[in-house]
Amino acid sequence: MNGPLLLRQVIPPLTARTADGKIVRAWDYKQKRPLVIAFLHADCSRCDGWLAQLAARAADLTDREAVALLIYSEVPPRKAETLTPPLIAGADIAGHSQRAFLGSEALGPAGLDRVGVFVTDRYGDLYVQCLGRDASELPPPGEILDTLSVIQMIC
Repeated sequence: MNGPLLLRQVIPPLTARTADGKIVRAWDYKQKRPLVIAFLHADCSRCDGWLAQLAARAADLTDREAVALLIYSEVPPRKAETLTPPLIAGADIAGHSQRAFLGSEALGPAGLDRVGVFVTDRYGDLYVQCLGRDASELPPPGEILDTLSVIQMIC
């Protein structure tokens, strides 16, 4: 599935609220850390499995100085609420970030219609975007970590 963003362009603004009420923005990390931004379904076992694989590789994210922002269209599931940095889960209830990253059709009558993963360098330039109907269509965390390694070499 093609994404609405252009590679090597700066990502649009992203804002989400964490379970403890804090606001997290992609720009909080600009010029500091590369980002893995994942838009996931809150009630999906495949998304839970993908998240568990990423969480198991949290030390690898830290080694690459990256942060993963996990964005839901509703309150994040309990599993996501217990994550610790470099994984940060939040909700974009209004859907502004989902529409900007996933396209205007991202939100349907039943909620989030697609998921996606986006990988940026520390300056917010987009290197990878993958969209799908569910997490089975997303790249495995190992591929994302490989991309982060390439970004580290480039930057």
